[in-house]
Amino acid sequence: MAMPFLDLRHFLEYLDTRGELLRINKPVDVKYEIAAYIRKTCDTGGPALLFEKVKGFDCPVVGGVFATRKRVLDCLGMSEADYALKFHDALNSLVSPRLVNSAPCKEVIYKGDEVDLRKLPVPIFSEKDSGPFITLGIVRSQDVTTGRKNTAIYRMEIKGKNRLGILSQDLFLQLQRAEAKNEALPVVITIGTGPVIPIASQWKAPFGIDELELAGALQGKPVETVRAESVDLDFPASAEIVIEGSVLPHQREVEGPFGEVSGYYTPASPKPVIEVVAITHRKTPLFQVALTGKPPTENHFIKQIPLEATFYWELRNRFPGVKAVHFPTSGAVGYLAIIAMQKNHEYEARNLIATMFGSLRNKFIIVVDEDVNIRDIDEVLWAVSTRCRPAEDVILFPRLSGSALDPSAQEPGASTGLGIDATRPRKEAFPDVVRIPGEDQVTLDVPARGGDTK
Repeated sequence: MAMPFLDLRHFLEYLDTRGELLRINKPVDVKYEIAAYIRKTCDTGGPALLFEKVKGFDCPVVGGVFATRKRVLDCLGMSEADYALKFHDALNSLVSPRLVNSAPCKEVIYKGDEVDLRKLPVPIFSEKDSGPFITLGIVRSQDVTTGRKNTAIYRMEIKGKNRLGILSQDLFLQLQRAEAKNEALPVVITIGTGPVIPIASQWKAPFGIDELELAGALQGKPVETVRAESVDLDFPASAEIVIEGSVLPHQREVEGPFGEVSGYYTPASPKPVIEVVAITHRKTPLFQVALTGKPPTENHFIKQIPLEATFYWELRNRFPGVKAVHFPTSGAVGYLAIIAMQKNHEYEARNLIATMFGSLRNKFIIVVDEDVNIRDIDEVLWAVSTRCRPAEDVILFPRLSGSALDPSAQEPGASTGLGIDATRPRKEAFPDVVRIPGEDQVTLDVPARGGDTK
């Protein structure tokens, strides 16, 4: 098992040695073509992609780095067997970032009128997207009231040479505090950081906790940061490209539509605006992108591991019988949760469902027995079909807080939760599952071309 990787280039070298990096040296277009390649690699569990020649740009583009669950685990130096425990250890031993004096991402510096976002090879991903979107920009900000820093991924639309529209989510809380003082909110956007950082940024941390502290714990050493050129913030020194600016107070511009994680377009609507004042980068930078849209995409795999690990331990603290938690990509990693548990009393699965709905904007929660492989959807549906009694075991929770990106919501941010208890009843006998003695010891030597099985 590899150790966690501290920068993007070393991880790409590792993937290259394993045959998991495909270099595309024919010219490709930022409009749809790059996205089409990444769509294919996400659908097939294919390699990461390095686009060496991008039409109209000097900067290569890398995508598909997080196109499989295994690659996410690889960059963390983890496996399916140990990721939950390693995340637990990291969450309980956060490591503060370490400030350094210099970084390769400052080899080229543009300020003021030299700034031009349109010189970056930012793709247009989907046919109805309103323009080019930065999809893997790590946004670093600092609360003007508490001084606490936040690190997260937000989509950003190129609105001009020095303006970005941003879907702000948690950042909006910081923006509200800045706007109350009639102040702009400084931000630094990093592209192409060490691969642990975007994954750590998906941790549902208590508000005010810096996600770079988790990244440091996950990689076993502090994340090195460097000061920005034009705003009073530090940022990951491993970045390939850095965009510095401020979210303007009380200003909104129409942003979108954009093809989102649900697999559907979100409509155009007014969003906060970032005014960019500086861009810095390596002499020969890589521009990293991540596909989002209909599952599975990189956006889903980036979120999956930290979400599963976090909720596994949160649930275990209240329900010791919890054995595993899974947020399948088919459920957009957040709309559907599947939990395996060993019940200690008859209605414990229902208690777990209620707890889960109280702490996550979910739509569907399925609880199964520990003998069910929750990452095999056929086994899960088998358990639902044979162990669930709909009149007693299907529970509705109307009028819950839901995802703002849910296309089925009758009003933004509102949802009805549905819980399914697909565990065996404890208070009465239930038939045994059919087993064949010795089935695990049988192997099949299947000929490559026809013929009988030996």
